[in-house]
Amino acid sequence: MNRRQFAYWIGAGLFTLSERLHAEAFDTLAAVVMQCTEKLVDGKVCVEEERWSYHEDDRWRWFERETLVDGQWELTGRTTPIDRRTGEALAGVEGYLDESLVPAKIRFGKSSEAKEHEFADEDDEDYGEAAAHRKARDGRPPSKWLRSLYAEELRLWLPNVKVPEAGVSGMTVWTHLTRDHLFDENRIQGLNDMELAKLHAVAHYGY
Repeated sequence: MNRRQFAYWIGAGLFTLSERLHAEAFDTLAAVVMQCTEKLVDGKVCVEEERWSYHEDDRWRWFERETLVDGQWELTGRTTPIDRRTGEALAGVEGYLDESLVPAKIRFGKSSEAKEHEFADEDDEDYGEAAAHRKARDGRPPSKWLRSLYAEELRLWLPNVKVPEAGVSGMTVWTHLTRDHLFDENRIQGLNDMELAKLHAVAHYGY
């Protein structure tokens, strides 16, 4: 048995044990063990040998983890499904992975590096107002004013606005907002799923 096989079976054994004992700590330990390989990278004997992907249906969103086993990618876990409408995690069902195990670059994506002058707003003075030209471009980007607000300010303003929902497919709302709508991730950090969804909707509406 080589090191990769040993790591796999140790990890698989820990996951089985955690399910029987309902011990979340074992899940985290098993996830770490199953990432190890026999290669040296930066002087360490442990590198990633797994990949994550984002999934959703009409109601839920979740991430799936695959682990490389004997040259084949095998599904080794899913994160707890999150209700896309409420932001609440699925309750009463065990066996899911904690979303904190998902690498940040997969959970949050990579923010656009576009400069402010590259997407200057045409109406700098229409603070808090929807505009037809922004709505026509699906809020990409929304107004400078909207992108200037921090999570605490957005949390107060968003409930006062009524707009139709705007769906996101194939990625998290966070990834879409920071990559395609050019929101600063540091400003919207802390918003929950419902608030992010509302922010996406107002962006598409032309704010």
